[in-house]
Amino acid sequence: MRSLSPSELKLFNSTDFKTSESNNTPDTNQATTSLAAPPEQLVYENLSDKSHFFSLRDQLIFMFKPALRKEYEAYVSQQAGNVGYRTLVPKNLQQASDLTVANLYYYFKIRDESEIERAEIMEALAI
Repeated sequence: MRSLSPSELKLFNSTDFKTSESNNTPDTNQATTSLAAPPEQLVYENLSDKSHFFSLRDQLIFMFKPALRKEYEAYVSQQAGNVGYRTLVPKNLQQASDLTVANLYYYFKIRDESEIERAEIMEALAI
């Protein structure tokens, strides 16, 4: 203190050490925020509860290959017609989200695969 100049003494006396100390301590809310998951992960976790794994993958592919989405729409429309779902026509599927189209595709795909397996089992039992 004795070695300080009058201007430094004045500055020293005017400083509030309580506020400057609190500025140096990390904000607990900021620390919590920085540890939070990135938005992409939150979206993925939300969608993973609503989607088949391959459906999530294909939704990303639709962004780069729109023609693939058209193939999925055609498949869903054809399978829906076979089952009697009259609302799943191409016009309605074009308005549906990527999530919906991909999920419907895998719904019918898995359903068809299980029917094929069931038929094979019945065939094997009949022999």
